[in-house]
Amino acid sequence: MQKIQEILSAEKDRLFAWVPVLFGLGIGLYFALPKEPPLWLTAGLIEILLLSAYVLRYRQMGLKVLAAVAIVLAGFTNVQLKAHYVAKDMPLIQENAVYLRGQIEHKDTNYRGRPRIVLGNMENLAGDKIKGRYRLTILSNNKTLDVGKCVELVAEVAPVMKANLVGGYQPDRKLFFEGINGGGYVASGVFEIDCSKKPGFFTTNIDKWRRKLSAMIAEKLPLEEASVAAAIVAGNRELMTQEQIAAYRDSGLAHFLSISGLHMSMLAGLMFFFVRFVMACIPALALRYNSKKAAAVMAIFISTIYLCISGATVPTQRAYIMTFVVLLAVLFERQAISMRVLAIAAMIILIISPQMLINISFQLSFAAVVGLVAFYERCGRKMERYLAGERIGTTRKLLRGAMVYFIGIIVADLVASLATLPLVIYHFNRVSLYTSITNCVAGPIIGFVIMPAILLVFVTMPLGISWLPLKVAGWGIGLINGLTAWVASRPHAVAEVYSFPLWGLVLIVFGGLWLCLWHSKWRYWGIIAIVCGGLSLCLVKVPDVVAGDGGKAVAVKNSTGKLQVFDGGNKWMKQNWLDKFASSHSVEEDIDMPDLSNIDFDKEIGVSIYGNKIKSVRDYVGYRLWNR
Repeated sequence: MQKIQEILSAEKDRLFAWVPVLFGLGIGLYFALPKEPPLWLTAGLIEILLLSAYVLRYRQMGLKVLAAVAIVLAGFTNVQLKAHYVAKDMPLIQENAVYLRGQIEHKDTNYRGRPRIVLGNMENLAGDKIKGRYRLTILSNNKTLDVGKCVELVAEVAPVMKANLVGGYQPDRKLFFEGINGGGYVASGVFEIDCSKKPGFFTTNIDKWRRKLSAMIAEKLPLEEASVAAAIVAGNRELMTQEQIAAYRDSGLAHFLSISGLHMSMLAGLMFFFVRFVMACIPALALRYNSKKAAAVMAIFISTIYLCISGATVPTQRAYIMTFVVLLAVLFERQAISMRVLAIAAMIILIISPQMLINISFQLSFAAVVGLVAFYERCGRKMERYLAGERIGTTRKLLRGAMVYFIGIIVADLVASLATLPLVIYHFNRVSLYTSITNCVAGPIIGFVIMPAILLVFVTMPLGISWLPLKVAGWGIGLINGLTAWVASRPHAVAEVYSFPLWGLVLIVFGGLWLCLWHSKWRYWGIIAIVCGGLSLCLVKVPDVVAGDGGKAVAVKNSTGKLQVFDGGNKWMKQNWLDKFASSHSVEEDIDMPDLSNIDFDKEIGVSIYGNKIKSVRDYVGYRLWNR
């Protein structure tokens, strides 16, 4: 115990980095429970904690342990209160056809590329208010579906899809925290009507600017380049084909299409260095004003513009918060890149939106950034000393800086890919085998050509000459498109893998945090947890039978040990099973349909059968507010 106290005393500057980890642990414990905990129990635990703090008020070690427990309990309480707050406006709905009037709050496309809207402020034919929000896929070709507009339509609605596999994805939980309690499709027309509640200035105008920007991009660039440019500039993927999306995914560059930390940090960083460079070239400005603070202000400004124009999706909001905190540290003359700043950003996000802990993009972003910051802490100073070494000419210094930037992009891609690999395996069940090569080639093009050109697009937009840098960005995107198509077409470009068991993934994440957050040698104990978590893949078993969708969707393990699906039932659900057990390319055999007449699918939702052992989805998801 004394040895541990000595180590913690030496690592006291790193203890704050563990605050969001403990807070997240409390959130994770809430989601892991098989039954919704009553609020009175949480209140009782808080009272017990306060009483324990009073009893141990003179024992320093005891108070430190209670402080850690209090942070865990704070995370648990935060997400529980958020869940109950959301649940009060989320009534259960029945499957039927309904007439709806409402306001379009969000617009995107589904996995098949069909337009999809989120309808809020709804009412029925009689004018009665309908609580919640519905996410509806539009089957007809309707070009007037803009965010903020009010529409009327007839839709086939149903409760959102529940989990369909033991240990699998829970779509109902994700949609619950987004305030969506119904889904379906619209086969008829969608008609615009006057809004009783006018959309706000921000909603209307930002969406209008986004549409104008997307139209300008589509006008100035060829379709294949415009589709990607619209995705990374305005967050609009409607122009992208399924083949393009698949090529980016299979080549390991799917992250480039999602506006997140990569784009926000590059754009803010380029503006930061651009402003400092301009001020350094003007002695009167450089001597009178603090160029670093001026650059930070302008970087915050361009990041805010990018946040608005890109649609302010959840990954973009998270990236903006992280970038804002880093730039705020520069303004207050604190170390900009540190685990403390990252911990502050994580706490802000988890306090505001605790459900983000189980969000895929949140996990991938923070895994990548924690790995990069830990790498920077160990190697960054060496690069700084190299750049600030012996006195050399300006030309050589610029060349040396460009070389470090080029190498930095490649190394950053490798570190981020390694840090996110376990999460990619767990969530997507596929590994792009050439991702490192693709990122090494694409990284310099993105960093030297595309993102600087995108920055110039925003800067020159008021001058009316943004088409010129847009052409440069389109040229770079054309190179990336060619690269992704070529890599994706290579034999064995993608390998399907089983998902880690949840406990295996938790071990890997904990081991990674232990390795990255500590300074002293005991951080290497994290490698043991990472190895043990990785070995959990060896314990994954393919079920003999998987069934769901009321027994209409069925898959059976064939003689090769892979799953094989039967006709009928939800196609997305069955594809999810095949992906989860690396069976997308299994060879079909002549197999009899199993007898599932003894399974109560209304109660169990779905089942996975291993020999004589039946595991139900209901036992896996429990009875919670989002799956009643």
